[in-house]
Amino acid sequence: MTEPTPYCTPWSLHFESDGTEDYGVVRDAARHVLAESSTFWLPQEGDPTPTALAAIRLMAVAPRLLEALHYLLAETVDMDLKYGIGLSEGEEEARGMALSAIAAAAGEDA
Repeated sequence: MTEPTPYCTPWSLHFESDGTEDYGVVRDAARHVLAESSTFWLPQEGDPTPTALAAIRLMAVAPRLLEALHYLLAETVDMDLKYGIGLSEGEEEARGMALSAIAAAAGEDA
């Protein structure tokens, strides 16, 4: 079992309609509304994805991305550091970017 988080996960994405246009709703595990997108039309096959749809999809999976980022750090570069294995310049930069994103998600100055 995973540790409880302040995010009430998993989050889910639902689509609703205002009668003429669609919009996305992100809900937490308790079914509370966390975010609603601006309106758009759900694309048909071959249509471009509306920005609001792409953004609300990203919002819905944000907790999973954050968890994956924590795990990736723990199992790769942080493990290397633990065992005295140096990081390349790119790994150092990637680690810094990851830690900055994690801090921002926690509301900390990064």
